[in-house]
Amino acid sequence: MSIAGVLLAAGGSRRLGSPKQLLKTYGVTLVEHAARQLLDAGCSPVLVVVGAHADEIRDAVSMLSVTCVENVRWERGMGTSIAAAVTALNDVRFAHTSAVLITTCDMPTVTVEHLQSLLAMSQQGTQRVASEYPGPDGGPVRGIPATLPRVDWPALAALDGDLGARALLRDSGTLTVSLPSGHFDLDTPSDVAAWRTTGGSSPM
Repeated sequence: MSIAGVLLAAGGSRRLGSPKQLLKTYGVTLVEHAARQLLDAGCSPVLVVVGAHADEIRDAVSMLSVTCVENVRWERGMGTSIAAAVTALNDVRFAHTSAVLITTCDMPTVTVEHLQSLLAMSQQGTQRVASEYPGPDGGPVRGIPATLPRVDWPALAALDGDLGARALLRDSGTLTVSLPSGHFDLDTPSDVAAWRTTGGSSPM
């Protein structure tokens, strides 16, 4: 059995004004960097969900052993991308997968080591494990990257809108791995500017 990796890369980046997936870090696009992290962590297969700017994002990961899944409903929100990925994973080709590790490309502080910690705590994909980080009010929040076992897939396949897997991850049975900077993502030009001051981004 293996754990599949799912990279959510279908968003339109409306607040940023340009595709965040194609921003550069260490000389490669964010979408390539995040897909490589899933591969390096040991996920198999790795699915990249595309929607807005689909052709450009496919090109950005074309050198990797990943499968692109198109979400034609991407404008409805993250939940539809998770549903599209899980629906694709229900194909008989992927019957050997015991769980899915879901991540996105706009969380630049996520590391391969963090993904490996999620996989290790999942006990070969049998346990649900979320990242935990400070929320806006300072209290703990559970979110992605997260590993969800196959038993959760029917609920994931039914997701719609922008809530994602939040309800499942809030369940008391969900284990957690700390990601202190997980609240920081690249949604706006000011986010990107703050990220660049840390040396995380090379010029576009």
